[in-house]
Amino acid sequence: MTESSRRSFYAVLQEAKITPRQMKICEMKFVDGKMNYQIAMELNISTKTVDREISTAYKAINRVLSK
Repeated sequence: MTESSRRSFYAVLQEAKITPRQMKICEMKFVDGKMNYQIAMELNISTKTVDREISTAYKAINRVLSK
């Protein structure tokens, strides 16, 4: 990910007003390239929680990008 892309990525996440945990999960998934089970293990949460947090973040991000 280029520096410009990284800045745009974080700007969208901030504008979407997602929670700090959702931001961390998105960063781990999209910047670090981790799989959901890896994120779950690292954060000591269930994969279902990771799935739910990503889904909620997607919805918020989609609202920002649809403007």
